[in-house]
Amino acid sequence: MKIEGSVVLITGASSGIGRAAALAFDRAGARVAMAARRMENLEENAALMRHGLALPADLSDERQAIAVVDRTVKRFGRIDVLINNAAAVIVSRADEVKAEDLLRSFRTNVIGPVAATNRAVRYMRKQGYGHIINVGSPGFMLGIPLYTPYVCSKAAMSGWTRTIQAEWAGTEIRVSEYFPGYIKTDSPAESGYGPVAQDAIIDPDQNFITRFFTRPKTPEDVARQLVRLVEKPKLLVYSSLLTSLGSWIANMPGRRLTIATGIAEAGRKRLGLSTFAE
Repeated sequence: MKIEGSVVLITGASSGIGRAAALAFDRAGARVAMAARRMENLEENAALMRHGLALPADLSDERQAIAVVDRTVKRFGRIDVLINNAAAVIVSRADEVKAEDLLRSFRTNVIGPVAATNRAVRYMRKQGYGHIINVGSPGFMLGIPLYTPYVCSKAAMSGWTRTIQAEWAGTEIRVSEYFPGYIKTDSPAESGYGPVAQDAIIDPDQNFITRFFTRPKTPEDVARQLVRLVEKPKLLVYSSLLTSLGSWIANMPGRRLTIATGIAEAGRKRLGLSTFAE
């Protein structure tokens, strides 16, 4: 697909991957709508762009997720690409996970994207073309310790993505799944334990295998790959060979557990937690 002149809606675009992607698509000549909660950040991004539209919204609310699609079409006349990138990341020890944390994660990471996608597809079918890109996480295959709400919701997102890939195969709608792996961003995680740094579960003193699979990429790396993915749609793209290899190893139970156990130990040490709540 030609990027020049296309209309791209990116959720979770106030910072991190979403912001970098918005700027990258704008440079490539797309008209870009950005949806997120932080209006100030969106306006700052739009000021750097030629055709940037800031859409403040809480993507965990189905009505607002649908509204950003309608507002994109109202402004630009169409929608060619929807990138479901917004995500709720909540840190919680497994035995302390609350129902409201799970529900909040699922609303942002699954229900909102489903609502936005189903709305966008209505317009895309009339246009004769559309591309849905869901930014998932290979972490659900590993089982990232201390991130139960996030891991469970991203597993559900992958299940949904692969379902619509099958249902819509052979139609005018393309559906892609993008696995970024560990990306170094400034997006904070939510936590009941106080501020949690993004690298809280990564310990430089861990074994070689664990260090090997936690090397970060940058949002700019991801942004370039997302632009290429729109130009040449694929069913599944990993951010790197390393991420792909890690996903393959995650299907080896013993090796997976070794890596995840090291991550769990690092996270508990950094956050001052025991295995179970007292």
